[in-house]
Amino acid sequence: MNDDALGRLGDGGSLTNRVQAAIEEMIMNGELRGGDKVNEITLSERFGTSRGPLREACRALAQEGLLVAIPNRGVFVRELDLREALEVYDVRSALDELMGRLIAERVDDAQVRELYGLVDAMDRAAAERDLERYYPTNLEFHNRLLALANNRRLQRLYKGLVKELHLFRRKGLLQLGSMRISNEEHRQIVQSIEARDPIAAGVCMKSHVLAAKQRLLAAVEAERAQEITLAQTSAPRRRRQGT
Repeated sequence: MNDDALGRLGDGGSLTNRVQAAIEEMIMNGELRGGDKVNEITLSERFGTSRGPLREACRALAQEGLLVAIPNRGVFVRELDLREALEVYDVRSALDELMGRLIAERVDDAQVRELYGLVDAMDRAAAERDLERYYPTNLEFHNRLLALANNRRLQRLYKGLVKELHLFRRKGLLQLGSMRISNEEHRQIVQSIEARDPIAAGVCMKSHVLAAKQRLLAAVEAERAQEITLAQTSAPRRRRQGT
């Protein structure tokens, strides 16, 4: 994209939306992480656009909770603390329960087969412990469930919550065996949907989110334990070196 191409993209809103989507994708795929500064010069060169649309896109992403503007310092990727993440999981679990009920009431056989296809793809990625393949397929699976619920108000609420959780969700999947366990839950969700059982589908989806919350807590505790162990092993070394 370059300045000559801007006219072909439509009005400023269209360009801003494209820039916003590109920055959001960088956050979702981990290229931009919590605490990273959004470098206007680098991104404007990368997207081949002026800083105006970039700043508009950053303002929109700040309103969505993905970025935060700090006076006299710049714009940064938001760092979601653990308490906030756990609160989002609790709210999301209620929305997922509703989503499961809605899907089971209206799904057709072709859509069920599509869901099983995604679950099978995640099984293969989990077997190879390939998070880089598993994670985007996981996102596609949940986005497909959201689309099948066919409720625009639910979609708006859900997408806002999920965007915030991206800064934490990968961490919970890094634990040994977590991808396999998570995908077993996915399969149970699809089985309850296939049975056209709204109550079971809702319970399975809610339970999956709450289980993901517990995986996140386990990952955080493991990370803390590792940091403590590292600090304890490095302290004697520093004393021996006289530092």
